[in-house]
Amino acid sequence: MPVEGVIAERTRGILPVTWDAMHGDPRYGDGLLQTVIDTAKERVFGVNVASGAESAYPLIVIDFVAKVAALELITPGIDFWMSQPISESATGTNENHTFTDRAAALRALREDLLAETRRLAGEVGSLITFRRISGKAVPKLNTINDDLLTPSPQDFPRPYSASTSGA
Repeated sequence: MPVEGVIAERTRGILPVTWDAMHGDPRYGDGLLQTVIDTAKERVFGVNVASGAESAYPLIVIDFVAKVAALELITPGIDFWMSQPISESATGTNENHTFTDRAAALRALREDLLAETRRLAGEVGSLITFRRISGKAVPKLNTINDDLLTPSPQDFPRPYSASTSGA
């Protein structure tokens, strides 16, 4: 079952080599790639939008959701690349191959994507109708109904008044 939709295509465009590596790895494959895409859509839209309906959104929204999905793929991508050799040599010849440290490159990409998604969150939020309710606690004044609360100093007359004499 191939991963379908414009969001999946854009995510593949952000992480092409890692996407293909994860797609071909029997430990990850299409099923988990689809789960990452679906989770990103639900995070941003509040529901898992059908693959055919994704193209109705503006390109900036599609790009944003793809970057959220790419952020989720970076951790398993690092795990995948950490198990791959970074160099190899052939016996009997002077042939050595050294590969880029892809795990380090993914860590750097994570920082860039985090900064970009945080910067674009407000702009994308205005283009979609879903707003996730924050579970953060809002501080409240815990003494608002306290009977022994000191009243406002403006409720009392001033202890001194300005003198009327010119002395």
